[in-house]
Amino acid sequence: MPASFRSPAWLALIAGLAFAGGASAATPPVLAAPQIFAPGVISGPANDESPTFSPDGNTLLFTRSGAGGGTIMESHRVDGRWSTPRIASFSGAWPELAPQFSPDGSCVVYVSIRRTDSTPAQQQVNLWRVDRRGSGWGQPVRLPAAVNIGNAVWKASIAQDGSIYFLSIDAGKGQGKRLYVSHVAHGAYQPAQPLAFSHYGDDDVDPEIAPDGSFMVFASDHRLPGDSKDHLFIVFRAGDGWGEPQAIRYAGDDARGFSTDYLPHLGPDHRTLYFTSDRTEAVAHYPHTPAQAREYLQRVEQWDNGNFNAWSVSLTPLLEAHKATL
Repeated sequence: MPASFRSPAWLALIAGLAFAGGASAATPPVLAAPQIFAPGVISGPANDESPTFSPDGNTLLFTRSGAGGGTIMESHRVDGRWSTPRIASFSGAWPELAPQFSPDGSCVVYVSIRRTDSTPAQQQVNLWRVDRRGSGWGQPVRLPAAVNIGNAVWKASIAQDGSIYFLSIDAGKGQGKRLYVSHVAHGAYQPAQPLAFSHYGDDDVDPEIAPDGSFMVFASDHRLPGDSKDHLFIVFRAGDGWGEPQAIRYAGDDARGFSTDYLPHLGPDHRTLYFTSDRTEAVAHYPHTPAQAREYLQRVEQWDNGNFNAWSVSLTPLLEAHKATL
């Protein structure tokens, strides 16, 4: 991978991805610089991943982890501020991560890593569902085999029509990471099918479908030659299929080296993108004044210590640019 995203090779690749969908396509716009989300509260000194929001935007869930497995945390907006996160009532017994609200807020689907009842026991990474019960939660249930197609099924996203998109790491030679969808018919999930644009070797992960199914954001660490870090991509619906994925670029993505960006979630407005990243903020030039030293130490103690945190950026320029081509 070139040292800078602004290298000729990178720009040529971006142009190729942008124009692959048709001669009228233009180079995707560069988004504004992302903003750290709720520093010191949601984004803290642990590894704090991007949040999923209830439809009204007043409840969020996210994964917090350290050296061990993840735990799903819950926070509520109170007087315009996010409350101190607490362990969600359905989480904590097992390593769990990547919660995702359904578009209507009636349930949450998440990843739970458990041991099977078989002999010998095996690790099973599967999707589970928990229903909303008033201001609390019901009992988690494992999703059926039409969705949990193996022992390594990860991050899910749900469309308005009930279709569930997810990552499966398929076992076997020549296989690996691939994105799938299971549609709903007659009240039941149908056998999952791979998405046409996602192939073994692309290493696509973490699908996030727009509620209306018009676009998807995902991450990949293998779509750019020589690139070993996860970066974000967007792909738009094209008729009954999909167009060509485009790399998402934002201001400063090549500053101080590039970061690992993954686990995208759309906010309640369906235009703000929240994602997990190990990016950091710039440090003032040395020597520091006493005030700069105090500010830097406070930031490190709150969140900016090299761990993963939640960031947000508006997708509006990308969505409007695509709309203009239709």
